[in-house]
Amino acid sequence: MMVEPLVIEQATIAGWQGVSKSVLVGDTPLRRELFFEHPAMRYQTQVVTPMAKEMYRNFKAAILLGEQGLYISGERKDGRSCALRICMKLLESEYPQIGAYYHCASASGVPNQKAAWQAMLSSTEHAFLSGDVIPLRERLVTKIVDDLRRRGTGYTAIWCVDNAQEIQERELEALFDLQDRLWARGVVLLTAMVADNQRDIRTFEAPPYDRSLLRHFFCKHFGLRGVTTAHDIEVILEAFDASEFPEGSDVRWTEFFFPQAYANGFRLAEQTLHVFETLSQCFPNAGQSKPTLGVIFNAIRWTLLRSAQLDAPEFNLQPEDWKRAVQYAVLRGNYTPPRLLMK
Repeated sequence: MMVEPLVIEQATIAGWQGVSKSVLVGDTPLRRELFFEHPAMRYQTQVVTPMAKEMYRNFKAAILLGEQGLYISGERKDGRSCALRICMKLLESEYPQIGAYYHCASASGVPNQKAAWQAMLSSTEHAFLSGDVIPLRERLVTKIVDDLRRRGTGYTAIWCVDNAQEIQERELEALFDLQDRLWARGVVLLTAMVADNQRDIRTFEAPPYDRSLLRHFFCKHFGLRGVTTAHDIEVILEAFDASEFPEGSDVRWTEFFFPQAYANGFRLAEQTLHVFETLSQCFPNAGQSKPTLGVIFNAIRWTLLRSAQLDAPEFNLQPEDWKRAVQYAVLRGNYTPPRLLMK
């Protein structure tokens, strides 16, 4: 009889404090059930990296100063989307009166103005997306105003657009219209555009964007840097040593994967130099470009997955382990499915 899912469901509701720690870190069915539910295994490692912290400082300053047109760019696979979600989460905890909405621009675009309003309304998690442009627009305005009222005295909201290099002019026009109508209702809607730096949207000439719209939404720019120092790696690994899973259980991420070694003093942060040196040696064009966060997190994930079964009091990771992990992560990052090559 499979009782573990029931235990997990009950603990999720009531809290993990009542579950014995020995059950969570021992060789038990419950730990095996939780293994692939771990955030590190489910690509949900929302670790607050140094890059995300820098992004949040700029993010917060722009909001508190009421600066319009925040534009953030970074390398592909360098954690832009994750950093944006982290910033929204940090903002919500620090300033609960500010409403934040996540919207992802689609590479396939929007065929007309109605579709643009429907996509924006969907990003507020509104249930009704039918109707013409005017009802959709009024529904969106009312939704944001009502959301802020429920937050108390909030009169500021921020519209965060991921994948902004794909945004179309009709979407910018709709967003500009939304700002005007919210302003008439006493609400300031700020925007944050997050895009890759393969091309600068501010210099787009085809299709011909309205330059005033580009200046309005993309006027304050800063770049999201990649991993540049060993300290960056150390902060990420320290987060694995300090983060808790399951939440409320007092079991650290590193402890979950290596309970015996952790009890004997093993910490991932102690591997900082091994990881940084391996990245410098293994990453292609190491002297010209920096490893992305995608490579780093995939290497850590691969190491946890492959090494957890070797846990013992005297267990430790070797430079060769990280070299194999980074090589795997680089290959995985360079892999393109065959169907995408048939063009």
